[in-house]
Amino acid sequence: MDSALEGNRESDAGTPTVVTIELTLIIPTRNERENMPLLLPRIKESLGDLSYEVLIVDDSDDGTLEVAVSLAEASGLTLRAIHREPGSREGLLSGAVVAGIADSRGRYIGVLDADLQHPPELIHTMLACAQEEGADVVIASRYLKGGSDEGLSSGMRRFVSALAKYFAKTLFFPRLAAVSDPLSGYFIVRRSTLEGVPLKPRGFKILLEILVRSDARRVRELPMRFAQRAEGDSKATLKQGIDFGRHAAGLFWDARVRRLLP
Repeated sequence: MDSALEGNRESDAGTPTVVTIELTLIIPTRNERENMPLLLPRIKESLGDLSYEVLIVDDSDDGTLEVAVSLAEASGLTLRAIHREPGSREGLLSGAVVAGIADSRGRYIGVLDADLQHPPELIHTMLACAQEEGADVVIASRYLKGGSDEGLSSGMRRFVSALAKYFAKTLFFPRLAAVSDPLSGYFIVRRSTLEGVPLKPRGFKILLEILVRSDARRVRELPMRFAQRAEGDSKATLKQGIDFGRHAAGLFWDARVRRLLP
C-alpha cells in the first residue's frame, strides 16, 4: 500500500508524468473529517481490483487528512495525499484538483467530492464507459433520465444550479450543446486530453474549465442521483457564485474574444 502524508509541493509541469496505473481518483477536501469514515470504505469497495490510486488534496484545518491516512492504512486502500497549507490554497476546490492532476499517475483521472453527494459506486461504471467507448470525458449527470438533483438543499439552490447550467451552455454554444451537466463535480477525464492544456482554476467548476479549454470531443454522460450531504457544511456561498460568474466570463473572453481556445 502506498499511503503517505505529504506537505505542500509544487509540481513541475515541464516534467513528464510516468503513467503507471489506470485511474487516479482525486478527492479535494476542506474540513471533511467526519465524512472520511463513510466515504473511503465505499470507494475501496467500488474500485475493487482496479489499478488505481486515491489522491486526496487537502485544504483542511480539522485533521481530515490524518483521519483519511489512518483509515487507508487500516483497510489497505491505496492512498496518497497532499496538504496545502493556508496561504497556498490558490483556486479553492478547482485549484486543489489542478494540483492533484499535476501529481497524478493514472491513465485516467477522476474527480469526486468528499461529502458523499457523489455516489462512489458509479466510479467503476464511469471508467468502463471511458475505456470501452474511447471517451475523452465521462460525466456523472444530475440531468439525464435516471439522474436527480435532489441533494441540493432547497428549491432556491436547485433553481440557481439550473440557471448556472443554462448560462454556461448559452455562453459556450454550440460546444456544450449536447452536455446536460457541464457544471458537475463528478467526472473522469483521459490524461492525454489534458496534455498541454493551461488550466486556470477558480472556485468550484473545474469541469467547465476542462470542457472549454481542452480539445475534448468525445464526451459521454451517465445518470447520477445527487445525494444529500452526509456530514459537515456545504461550501456553496454567495462568494462562490460570484467566482463562478467571473470564471465563466474569463473563459468566454479567451474563447470568443481572444480566440485562444479550441
